[in-house]
Amino acid sequence: MPLSFRYVARTEVGLVRKNNQDSAYVSPTMLMVADGMGGAAAGDLASAVAINELRETDADFTGTDMLEVAAGAIARANERIRSLVSLDSSLDGMGTTVCGLLFDGERLAVANIGDSRGYRLRDGAFERITRDHSWVQTLVDDGRITEAEALVHPHRSLILKVLNGQPNHVPDLELTDVRVGDRYLLCSDGLCGLVTDTAIEAVIGGSDPEQVVDELVRIAYAEGGLDNITIVLADVVENGPAGETQVLGAAAELDIDLPAPQTEDTRPLPTGDPGPGPNARELAELERYQPTTKGRSAAWLKVTLAIVLPVLVIGGGLFGWYGYVQTKYYVGDNDDLVTVFRGLPDTVLGIRLSSAIEVHNTKVSDLPLFYQEKVRKAIVVPDLQTAASTTEELRLIAQRCIAQREERARATTTPTPTDTETTTTSPSGSPRPSPTTSASQTPTPTSTPSADTPKAPEDC
Repeated sequence: MPLSFRYVARTEVGLVRKNNQDSAYVSPTMLMVADGMGGAAAGDLASAVAINELRETDADFTGTDMLEVAAGAIARANERIRSLVSLDSSLDGMGTTVCGLLFDGERLAVANIGDSRGYRLRDGAFERITRDHSWVQTLVDDGRITEAEALVHPHRSLILKVLNGQPNHVPDLELTDVRVGDRYLLCSDGLCGLVTDTAIEAVIGGSDPEQVVDELVRIAYAEGGLDNITIVLADVVENGPAGETQVLGAAAELDIDLPAPQTEDTRPLPTGDPGPGPNARELAELERYQPTTKGRSAAWLKVTLAIVLPVLVIGGGLFGWYGYVQTKYYVGDNDDLVTVFRGLPDTVLGIRLSSAIEVHNTKVSDLPLFYQEKVRKAIVVPDLQTAASTTEELRLIAQRCIAQREERARATTTPTPTDTETTTTSPSGSPRPSPTTSASQTPTPTSTPSADTPKAPEDC
């Protein structure tokens, strides 16, 4: 029996963002959401690139072909983002999530990278059909935090996989069954990053899809509306009418086509003899005394190759080096704040080989001197997961140091007893005064660590 999607799609800027960096695309055979990131580094451009690549491949594919189509479109979007960054360094840091479905009337292809989400409501059971590629999701999976704690975790914005031009970031792809009555929800983290699954489940089963979307937007705003909100709600129906194809968000607003290369004038030459033009004599004299290039083309070719080939080799080497640098991470100091950087903690010809990707509220100056020195010299880490655990450890150490300093400050302000005189009895029985000095006047001998004794790493 032929099945089809009946869907509702909406995107909102939210209460805090100045522009919409989300994009979405919906059609009878494809539903996609992309959440751009990068702020000033053009997250809206990244999400628009991804959605445009996906919609250009939208057609009647079936079975495993849908997985290949999704993988190819996402790979091309990733390559396009890489090309845009290489052309404009100010775009470095932009990226986008992609989460969506391809539908052939019988089965679904699920594609996901990042922390946008897909859900399914089937026979009253509500569940996720995608897994977040985020640091907090790994903590949830390990049982270290709950879903509710993940919503407010200080590292909730740290995404481990995203389309940002890096070759090692590939999406999750899965082929799954579909049934009449299934309801699917796709959303950016403007909804699922603020609202618990329990709260979403409470409203997802409403009979009117438009009202369900209204309610989901409302509860996202009630939780602060801190991000762009994009929602696609789709029901699987039998013999339903084909839905309207729509492009939403940044992809509908941005023109991301690169300028077309200039082409030669291919208009046909006029026929017939128009006769000499007004400047024919001057042109003839120029042609007469024009130095000929016959026999010199090979020489010019050699010169050109001698110049161009080294440039290409150097350029290729630099591009390879840039790609290598972009796979490295470290934790360092950024205006006295603990920061995660992508790249290397070095400079070449005054050019910094790294960029900040996550700035934390932990002050470097709040750390023990041992750790301050380590952070300022840069703590190189193999991946973003290690970076997140390192910054979390530094945060806890800083909190302990702050508590120790406050305790010492309270101790120094505690009043000390004043000097008093006590009367003692001499062996002869006559009383005589005996001065007793407070601890503030006669300090108790203590052992002082020598300069050669290493300071404990967490000695604040």
